[in-house]
Amino acid sequence: MGHLILQGNNTDYPGFALLGESSLAITLEVTGMGSFNDLPFLVLSGTTTVSIGASGGNNFFTQLAETTNNLTTVTINSSAGLVFGAAAFNSNNGDGVVTDIAATATSATTIHSSLRLIDASASTGGLLIFAGATNTGGAINFRNGESLNANVTITYTGLKIEGGSGSDLIENDAKKGIVTDGNGPADTVILGGTGAKAILGAGAHDVVAVGVSDLGTPEAAGAVLGDSVTFGNAAMAKLLVRTGAEAGSTAGTASIGQTKVLHAADGMQIDFTTVTTSHFIFDATNTPTAVASATSLAAAENAAVNAFGSSGVVYFSFHGNEYFIATDNAEAAVSSSDAIVKLVGVTDIHHAANNFGLVTLHV
Repeated sequence: MGHLILQGNNTDYPGFALLGESSLAITLEVTGMGSFNDLPFLVLSGTTTVSIGASGGNNFFTQLAETTNNLTTVTINSSAGLVFGAAAFNSNNGDGVVTDIAATATSATTIHSSLRLIDASASTGGLLIFAGATNTGGAINFRNGESLNANVTITYTGLKIEGGSGSDLIENDAKKGIVTDGNGPADTVILGGTGAKAILGAGAHDVVAVGVSDLGTPEAAGAVLGDSVTFGNAAMAKLLVRTGAEAGSTAGTASIGQTKVLHAADGMQIDFTTVTTSHFIFDATNTPTAVASATSLAAAENAAVNAFGSSGVVYFSFHGNEYFIATDNAEAAVSSSDAIVKLVGVTDIHHAANNFGLVTLHV
């Protein structure tokens, strides 16, 4: 096992490579009166596990790059601020961890990354972690200046990121990615992949965003559906619903795409402002329309927007759950640019307020 120790006082390190270590411990420490250290990249080969310890100030570690698709686990224990990755709007130089960057192929080839877990659950300092976005050949170079073979695509399906007890910002763009975070206040989670999950602790003012990416993941309508969000303190939480979480091509089908929220509560907010800026809102649950008599969810959803007859937000109860639909048009059925949020197990929201697309739940 190797051990890399970087101690510095406002130090910008050059990126470098450590090849052949089966496992590696990295210590990042801001010393003296310094406020930061910056490591732009570290390239590994044949390494299966990496642990990162950070202390003393704000540490920036932009990219851990691995060449052989062996790396499975990155563990982070930071008592200070740590930025791992970057909101670069491109996965190749924004992902905090990239694997198999030396892969070659003569025809189109998709490789599933060996990376399974980024575990920062022991961290107490505030973290910014960006990971899980698909790496594509022909895109911007990795942080070490190398490019991915033009025929290669690397995916991170199922990647799990565990946050700590500080105030964290974690983005996971992996399909079926999972983010869990602790009880720190004002945590922010970004889910950029379809079928993903966010599970947050009891901290106040947590925010989860779906259907958006700071890593360049395409977020056209319908790109990110089926995400699930569990709030530990929903009464003080906010869900941001963005373009990728709109219904897209699922509109007009028997199963219209949506985002699920578990443990929703009075006071929680749903931000639909990129979907609609109308202030109108309508509870269609008990209206004399086809909503109450609908035999399927899709029929109820289409009946609700038809009964609404306006832009804004319409909501209703159906089979033990509450559904909110944001639309920017008066329409007879759900359209591709509408967004739907399901509140699992909730049926008592009957006085929701809409402030030009920002909905606040009230019983």
